Amino acid sequence: MNAIKYFPYTPRPHQFEAIKEIESNLRLKNICLHAPTGFGKTPVIMSTLIPFILRGLKVIWAVRTGNETDRPIEELKIITRKLNLPIFGISYRGKKDMCLLAERFGEELDYSDVSYICRLMRKNCQFYLNYKDKFDFKPYISKGPLLYNEVYSVSKRLDLCPYYVQRALAKIADVVSLSYNYVVNPIFEWSIRVLIPFSRSILVVDEAHNLQNLELNSDTITLGTIRRARKEAEEFNAENVVSMLNYAEDRMLEIHSSLEDEEDTEFNPQELLPEDYLALLDEAEHVGELVRKEKLEKGSRPRSSLYHFASFMISALDLIDTEGIAFIAERVEDNLKLNIWDMRASEILSERWLLFRRCIFCSGTLKPIEAFVETIGLSNYHSIVVPNIYNRSNIAIYILNDVSTRGEELSLEMASRYVKAIMDFLNVVKTNTAIFTASYRIQEAILSLGLARKIEKLGFKVFIEHKNMTGPKSRKILENFKKASINGNGVLIAPIGGRFAEGADFPGRELEAIFLVGIPFAKPSVRIKLYIEYYTKLYGSERGRFYAYTLPALRRASQALGRAIRSLEDKGVFILGDQRYLSYLEFLPEYVKEWHKIISYDEVDAIKVPWT
Repeated sequence: MNAIKYFPYTPRPHQFEAIKEIESNLRLKNICLHAPTGFGKTPVIMSTLIPFILRGLKVIWAVRTGNETDRPIEELKIITRKLNLPIFGISYRGKKDMCLLAERFGEELDYSDVSYICRLMRKNCQFYLNYKDKFDFKPYISKGPLLYNEVYSVSKRLDLCPYYVQRALAKIADVVSLSYNYVVNPIFEWSIRVLIPFSRSILVVDEAHNLQNLELNSDTITLGTIRRARKEAEEFNAENVVSMLNYAEDRMLEIHSSLEDEEDTEFNPQELLPEDYLALLDEAEHVGELVRKEKLEKGSRPRSSLYHFASFMISALDLIDTEGIAFIAERVEDNLKLNIWDMRASEILSERWLLFRRCIFCSGTLKPIEAFVETIGLSNYHSIVVPNIYNRSNIAIYILNDVSTRGEELSLEMASRYVKAIMDFLNVVKTNTAIFTASYRIQEAILSLGLARKIEKLGFKVFIEHKNMTGPKSRKILENFKKASINGNGVLIAPIGGRFAEGADFPGRELEAIFLVGIPFAKPSVRIKLYIEYYTKLYGSERGRFYAYTLPALRRASQALGRAIRSLEDKGVFILGDQRYLSYLEFLPEYVKEWHKIISYDEVDAIKVPWT
């Protein structure tokens, strides 16, 4: 095989070498590819897999979220059109995005809502019935590889159910791009495995560093869930269920009063319920189902807090003696959150990879690969580490040696040092800038010194990510921050690990300067203590703490830095504002390790930037 001939672009540094190495090793081993942002991992891997596809193997390309499923198919379109290849692929979405019937219920439906609607209404759904009677492959496959909206649009025009159309297309597709859940979560896996033979498929896991943080059996309820559930039970005169909910609320309020804000503790699910809880939970689940049906008949969202409460407690009781499952109660202001927390990524995932012919894992933050493979339970693998690909003249990196966010609180002196360094940084860079903070606590500490007001006086527009920000609000902030890049006068202040520091892309001038305020180590909590203890049992004390606590923080910091470099042409200036970064250089991106300069916080006004 010669996969290089299927690569559709003029090659960048190391791309052909990566293609050859993947191709020569994939027959016998799984692949772990660590490559910098902008390297072109997607076309490199897709090109390498073309010969395998032409030999009859399938490709399942797993991405972190449904919104990212189009990217691999976009590359497949380019390859197939350029080389006139008879290869078909689709971007696969869940029912939430593909159900025409659900549109009449509004935009706030989640997966469980839409699945419920489909299950109860499918036999009379005109779109589904039309699909059963009239579906024809030709209007779809004649167009070549299809993005999600293309499947949806053609189906809507033909009055066919887009969800069942895409399932039919998945059976004949050579490449299917979908979210992680369909391959790593046994609850969802069955729906894809009946369509695509995993044993004849190569699995590609994109942004694979996220696998360690999967919480496959996790769920959450709050005091609000209890109170809404009680109202539903009262409306159906379920007096015994009401009594059980009153009992549960009293126990939750006791836990709430014992905690400070943002403090957490373990809880025992059995202690939240009266002695006869099994029969009561069955009744609660039954009444909750009646609530859902009644709402559906009225054309409302078929959601029941009572049903959620019952399913949460039944699941918690089933998992109560399971190693690697923790039950965490967390106080958030006037509310209390109860969480089922599943820490068993390695145990669960190790069995997943064996289902496929081969697996390819790729990310810009896989290193150290030995740690990555151990935490996801992978064996029989070959590592590929792409070296630094960036132009030295395009990037400036500084590490401050006299500031740190270490400790429970950020002192006034240290916060003042950060504010001075940030202001000097903005005075020099004069471009769209992100101030990514180690936590909301650190963020509030520097904002309390009037940072936003001072930034505005320099002529910048300030955009701040707040706790519990809604999706529409965050999208508006992101949109306006990007628009500010036209004049280079936007400053985004957000926590590392938040929705802007990892999930968002800022190509070109949309983001050219980043200041990291500290290292995003998780705050000391019962949750973190249990996580470290569990990993220590699996990997020993030294590796356990490193895998559970240190490495995730460094990956989050590395992901934040990567927001400003999306291509080889992008320019960026970075300040890593914590002296502890100097102790972790081997776990940071290669360009940081190779090109960093060490300076003091009061020398920031003398830094050099790539655009002057």
